[in-house]
Amino acid sequence: MDTLRQAGVFRTHAAVRNAVTGASLNEIFYELNRMATTSPTDEELSRAKRSLLGIEAILLQSRGAVARELADLWLNGLGPDAIASYNRKVSATTAADVDAVARKYFPASHVTVVAVGEEKVIRDALAPFALPMEAAK
Repeated sequence: MDTLRQAGVFRTHAAVRNAVTGASLNEIFYELNRMATTSPTDEELSRAKRSLLGIEAILLQSRGAVARELADLWLNGLGPDAIASYNRKVSATTAADVDAVARKYFPASHVTVVAVGEEKVIRDALAPFALPMEAAK
Protein backbone atom coordinates (compact mmCIF):
# COMPACT_ATOMS: atom_id res chain seq x y z
CA MET A 1 0.00 0.00 0.00
CA ASP A 2 1.30 3.42 -0.94
CA THR A 3 -0.31 6.43 0.70
CA LEU A 4 0.16 9.74 -1.01
CA ARG A 5 -1.10 13.23 -0.33
CA GLN A 6 -4.19 13.05 -2.54
CA ALA A 7 -4.38 9.40 -3.52
CA GLY A 8 -3.18 5.98 -2.64
CA VAL A 9 -2.42 2.66 -4.25
CA PHE A 10 -3.21 -0.77 -2.87
CA ARG A 11 -1.56 -3.54 -4.87
CA THR A 12 -1.89 -7.24 -4.79
CA HIS A 13 -0.26 -9.64 -7.19
CA ALA A 14 0.18 -13.28 -7.98
CA ALA A 15 2.88 -14.88 -10.09
CA VAL A 16 0.90 -17.70 -11.68
CA ARG A 17 0.85 -19.70 -14.89
CA ASN A 18 -1.26 -18.27 -17.74
CA ALA A 19 -3.63 -21.23 -17.48
CA VAL A 20 -4.65 -20.38 -13.91
CA THR A 21 -4.90 -16.61 -14.31
CA GLY A 22 -8.71 -16.67 -14.18
CA ALA A 23 -8.86 -18.86 -11.09
CA SER A 24 -6.23 -16.73 -9.36
CA LEU A 25 -8.06 -13.51 -10.15
CA ASN A 26 -11.28 -15.06 -8.87
CA GLU A 27 -9.54 -15.83 -5.55
CA ILE A 28 -8.15 -12.30 -5.31
CA PHE A 29 -11.62 -10.86 -5.97
CA TYR A 30 -13.07 -13.20 -3.33
CA GLU A 31 -10.57 -12.00 -0.71
CA LEU A 32 -11.08 -8.32 -1.57
CA ASN A 33 -14.85 -8.69 -1.32
CA ARG A 34 -14.48 -10.61 1.93
CA MET A 35 -12.40 -7.77 3.38
CA ALA A 36 -15.08 -5.31 2.20
CA THR A 37 -17.91 -7.23 3.85
CA THR A 38 -16.45 -8.88 6.94
CA SER A 39 -15.55 -7.06 10.14
CA PRO A 40 -12.23 -7.76 11.84
CA THR A 41 -12.39 -9.62 15.12
CA ASP A 42 -11.30 -7.78 18.26
CA GLU A 43 -8.11 -9.86 18.26
CA GLU A 44 -7.35 -9.04 14.59
CA LEU A 45 -7.86 -5.34 15.21
CA SER A 46 -5.70 -5.41 18.33
CA ARG A 47 -2.89 -7.23 16.51
CA ALA A 48 -3.05 -4.83 13.56
CA LYS A 49 -2.82 -1.82 15.86
CA ARG A 50 0.14 -3.29 17.76
CA SER A 51 1.84 -4.10 14.48
CA LEU A 52 1.37 -0.59 13.02
CA LEU A 53 2.52 1.11 16.21
CA GLY A 54 5.46 -1.24 16.63
CA ILE A 55 6.62 -0.78 13.04
CA GLU A 56 6.39 3.00 13.43
CA ALA A 57 8.46 2.87 16.63
CA ILE A 58 11.12 0.71 14.98
CA LEU A 59 11.25 2.88 11.86
CA LEU A 60 11.88 6.02 13.91
CA GLN A 61 14.87 4.65 15.83
CA SER A 62 17.54 6.64 13.96
CA ARG A 63 18.02 10.36 13.50
CA GLY A 64 18.07 9.89 9.75
CA ALA A 65 14.70 8.12 9.84
CA VAL A 66 13.19 10.88 11.95
CA ALA A 67 14.58 13.47 9.54
CA ARG A 68 13.06 11.61 6.56
CA GLU A 69 9.73 11.33 8.36
CA LEU A 70 9.73 15.04 9.19
CA ALA A 71 10.63 15.89 5.57
CA ASP A 72 7.77 13.70 4.30
CA LEU A 73 5.37 15.38 6.70
CA TRP A 74 6.54 18.81 5.56
CA LEU A 75 6.10 17.83 1.88
CA ASN A 76 2.55 16.76 2.69
CA GLY A 77 1.74 19.98 4.52
CA LEU A 78 1.75 18.37 7.96
CA GLY A 79 3.57 19.45 11.09
CA PRO A 80 5.85 17.37 13.32
CA ASP A 81 2.93 16.72 15.67
CA ALA A 82 1.56 14.35 12.99
CA ILE A 83 3.95 11.68 14.31
CA ALA A 84 2.20 11.68 17.70
CA SER A 85 -1.26 12.08 16.18
CA TYR A 86 -0.61 8.97 14.04
CA ASN A 87 -0.20 6.91 17.20
CA ARG A 88 -3.38 8.40 18.72
CA LYS A 89 -5.36 7.79 15.53
CA VAL A 90 -4.20 4.18 15.21
CA SER A 91 -4.96 3.52 18.87
CA ALA A 92 -8.45 5.05 18.54
CA THR A 93 -9.39 3.11 15.39
CA THR A 94 -12.51 0.97 15.84
CA ALA A 95 -13.87 -2.01 13.94
CA ALA A 96 -16.56 0.32 12.56
CA ASP A 97 -13.81 2.58 11.17
CA VAL A 98 -12.15 -0.40 9.50
CA ASP A 99 -15.50 -1.55 8.09
CA ALA A 100 -16.24 1.86 6.59
CA VAL A 101 -12.86 2.08 4.88
CA ALA A 102 -13.03 -1.51 3.66
CA ARG A 103 -16.50 -1.00 2.17
CA LYS A 104 -15.26 2.11 0.38
CA TYR A 105 -11.94 0.89 -0.99
CA PHE A 106 -11.81 -2.92 -1.15
CA PRO A 107 -14.73 -4.14 -3.28
CA ALA A 108 -13.38 -6.04 -6.27
CA SER A 109 -15.52 -3.84 -8.52
CA HIS A 110 -13.09 -0.96 -7.82
CA VAL A 111 -9.94 -2.64 -9.11
CA THR A 112 -7.81 -2.15 -12.17
CA VAL A 113 -6.35 -5.44 -13.37
CA VAL A 114 -3.00 -5.69 -15.13
CA ALA A 115 -2.30 -9.17 -16.48
CA VAL A 116 0.94 -10.15 -18.17
CA GLY A 117 1.28 -13.25 -20.29
CA GLU A 118 0.25 -14.83 -23.55
CA GLU A 119 -2.48 -12.49 -24.78
CA LYS A 120 -4.99 -15.05 -26.11
CA VAL A 121 -4.72 -17.26 -23.05
CA ILE A 122 -5.07 -14.29 -20.70
CA ARG A 123 -8.04 -12.88 -22.64
CA ASP A 124 -9.79 -16.26 -22.54
CA ALA A 125 -9.05 -16.72 -18.84
CA LEU A 126 -10.37 -13.26 -17.93
CA ALA A 127 -13.38 -13.28 -20.29
CA PRO A 128 -15.80 -14.51 -17.57
CA PHE A 129 -15.08 -11.36 -15.55
CA ALA A 130 -16.29 -9.06 -18.35
CA LEU A 131 -13.41 -6.68 -17.69
CA PRO A 132 -12.55 -4.02 -20.26
CA MET A 133 -9.28 -5.16 -21.85
CA GLU A 134 -6.57 -3.33 -23.68
CA ALA A 135 -3.36 -4.88 -24.93
CA ALA A 136 -0.13 -3.01 -24.26
CA LYS A 137 1.72 -1.93 -27.34
